[in-house]
Amino acid sequence: MWSVQVINPERKILGLSWSGLVQPHEVAEANASLEVHIRALPTPGFDLLVDMQELLAWPPETQKEIVAHQRWLTQRGMRRAAVVTASSLTRMQLKRTARESDHRTERQFDTVGDALFFLETTEPG
Repeated sequence: MWSVQVINPERKILGLSWSGLVQPHEVAEANASLEVHIRALPTPGFDLLVDMQELLAWPPETQKEIVAHQRWLTQRGMRRAAVVTASSLTRMQLKRTARESDHRTERQFDTVGDALFFLETTEPG
């Protein structure tokens, strides 16, 4: 499962939550929802808080979609991703997908509060 929301419109912070055992088609659905929110932003560029605390795992076929998803986010103007994970398996998967998608703006956090604090109090770059 997934959900998308605007967390802080002034700072242009969007939120994406992944939970359960994410299937490949769900990545495309999440991208479509993200696209609506990205287009609604007043200017280009955004940050993304990704909550993966309830994610069980990405099956191999979903992993491929996540690599493309990360590339797509960067092309759409994502400046930074603050990712909240609770699982060492998820952290390993994230490192692999970041390497495969050439995604270098991701930081991992233990809590949503820490991730949001980072995005709200630091400047991209």
